[in-house]
Amino acid sequence: MLEKLLRVFHLFIAVGDLIRQCLYSVRFPVFPYQWKNSQLKSDARDLKKVPTHLGLIICEEEFSFPDIANIIVWSIAFGVSYFSIYDLNGYLKRKRKELKEEIDNAQKKCLDEEHRRYTVVIHSGDEKLSHTNGYCRSNQVDIQLLSKVDGRQGLVDTTRLLCQQVASRERRLEDITPSTVDEFIKENSHFPDPDLVIRFGVGESLFGFQPWQIRLTEILSTRSHHSIGYKSFTDLLHTYGETKQRFGR
Repeated sequence: MLEKLLRVFHLFIAVGDLIRQCLYSVRFPVFPYQWKNSQLKSDARDLKKVPTHLGLIICEEEFSFPDIANIIVWSIAFGVSYFSIYDLNGYLKRKRKELKEEIDNAQKKCLDEEHRRYTVVIHSGDEKLSHTNGYCRSNQVDIQLLSKVDGRQGLVDTTRLLCQQVASRERRLEDITPSTVDEFIKENSHFPDPDLVIRFGVGESLFGFQPWQIRLTEILSTRSHHSIGYKSFTDLLHTYGETKQRFGR
C-alpha cells in the first residue's frame, strides 16, 4: 500500500514539473511598464536600498532578450549603474548587438525622458576598461557580459600572472595579500563588486560566476527570467532591502 502511495506521489511531482516546464517555454506577451515620474519616485522610496552593481546569472537554456532588457531598464530607473550578466557558455557575448538593440527599444518604451538620458554601454568581460570609458561618467550605465572564462578561470589567470610577476621580481611574495589581489582584479575591470546577484534557473549553482568578487554579495534565486513581471522583480529588490548584512559580525 505504501509503495503505491509513493508511486502516486512521484507521479504528481513529475506531472507538476512537466506543466511548469511547458508554461516557462511559452512566450506570453510582455507589456512594458509605463513609467511616470511620480510613480517612479514612489516606488523608489519604498525600496530600503538599491544595489549599485547588479549581477544576473542566467542558468537557463533559452534566453529572452526582451525580459533581460526589461530587468535592466527597470533597474536603471531605480538607480543601478553597473550590471554583470553571466551565462556559462558566452551566448550573450556572441549576441551583444541584439541585446543592445533590445535594451534601446525597452528604454524608449518604458523610461521617461529623465531616465533616457543615460547611455548604456555594453562591454565584454575580457575587455580591459579605461577610466575614460569605464564607470566614471555620471550619465553612463555599464554592462559587462561574462562567461566561464571570466569566472573561476579569470581568478586562475590572475593567480598565474601574479606568480609570473613574483618570478620576474616585479612583485615581492610578501606583498601579495587579499588586498593586493582585490586591487589587481579591480584594476582590470573597473567595476565595483556586485551588491546583489539574482540567479535565474532551477540549478542550485552559480556556475563559476566571479568567485572573488561576491564575498560580500547578497544572492537571490528565482526560477526563470522568462516573462518576469515588474512586481516580481521589485519583490526581489524588496527582499534584498530587508536583508541584514552583518559582514561576519
